[in-house]
Amino acid sequence: MIYAELAGGLGNQMFVYAFGRALALQGGEELTLLDRRDWQAGAPAHTACALTALSLPAGVRILTEPQYAKRHLPRQNLAKTLMIKAEQRGGMMARDWHGFEARMAPLLNLAGLHFVTDGYVPVRRGPARDFLCWGYFQSPRYFAGAEAAIRRELRSPAPPAGPLAEEIRAAAHPVCVHLRRGDYQAPENAIFQVCTPAYYAAAVAAAARTWPDARLFVFSDDPDWARAHLQTGGLPATYAPRGSAAGDLALMQLCRGFVMSNSTYSWWAQYLAPAQGKRVWAPDRWYAHTKQTDLYLPDWQKIPTQPA
Repeated sequence: MIYAELAGGLGNQMFVYAFGRALALQGGEELTLLDRRDWQAGAPAHTACALTALSLPAGVRILTEPQYAKRHLPRQNLAKTLMIKAEQRGGMMARDWHGFEARMAPLLNLAGLHFVTDGYVPVRRGPARDFLCWGYFQSPRYFAGAEAAIRRELRSPAPPAGPLAEEIRAAAHPVCVHLRRGDYQAPENAIFQVCTPAYYAAAVAAAARTWPDARLFVFSDDPDWARAHLQTGGLPATYAPRGSAAGDLALMQLCRGFVMSNSTYSWWAQYLAPAQGKRVWAPDRWYAHTKQTDLYLPDWQKIPTQPA
């Protein structure tokens, strides 16, 4: 059995699911998602499972029992706890732990655990009867070979409907602009404070050069701030009212162009969008310091986030 602990909002949960599901498909195993409700007021940040609004297959279980891993996967949970404590002592957010996690992975995999806070660390299933996945697994390489299943299962069951959906469909070149703010603005999350108004203005200008007849569809967790600060470069813009996480993500996928924030929510919108000839404009940094990510795709246009 593959177990994967959910963390974060919908975008992060989708990466956790994609990794666990791909690993389960590879070995012909079942997947159980652990919805750690006891994390809601702590770290890593976790709200509640938002994946049930997508097209997960019936065989995927979601458990909400607190401390399930501690009770039923004690060896894996102990190894996870030791890794967390080691990184917390050194500053979990302040350092790039990729090298340490890559060195530890073979031993942890033998114990039935894969532990990754960022980047791509190859996994080897190992002999343990049960295997626990803990981390964010933010790389498409984790589900290479299972892309068709992941795209199918992480889309909404029905296409979005309503006036906004029809407006997007009617546009010749609809461009989704995603402005992520929310918890990114907290002092302890300074590492994520990358996408400034100047970045968004430059990305929108790049979209306008590509498609002079583009129409912007702006999605944000802070719509008032977006309306007040986004420079549209003369392009017409529709500001979407804030809806459900899955509902807004489905609307974003109707677009042909994507001005991204450094957010996994942005990432999944462009990845799941079925339009041919998609264009993506993304910040040239994912983090405010030297920590690296494995999320960039080769056809993205990177927009500078700092003055030249």
